[in-house]
Amino acid sequence: MLHLPAPDLMALVTGEIVAAFTGRAAAGEGDEVELLAEGTRPAGELKPAYVHWVDAAPGEGWTAVVHAVHPASGLDAAAGEARHILAAAPASGDLLVLRVYAADGEPVLSDTAFAARARSLEAALR
Repeated sequence: MLHLPAPDLMALVTGEIVAAFTGRAAAGEGDEVELLAEGTRPAGELKPAYVHWVDAAPGEGWTAVVHAVHPASGLDAAAGEARHILAAAPASGDLLVLRVYAADGEPVLSDTAFAARARSLEAALR
């Protein structure tokens, strides 16, 4: 299980992003994890466009396959800015690239869309 703040999970399940910031070793590459909302984030930690997700209820039944794991500190601040919903990316922990699936087993993003977002994110790594 991967517990994420509700706004982070909402961004993943809507296909807005393909990345989650977690503590070290929360999941490994190739792992299939159940995604659960746990708590929220203060509005000040979110970019203004995502503040409306502070009280989000993304529902249950979401799973993901971990496509890649990178140190969160490896995300270039400027290049990575558009690839997450936070006002500032964490300097510690891991950055997981997640392929998200709905309860019916269907991926949130098409193969092409997911591949493009994952490449874009990984291009922003130092």
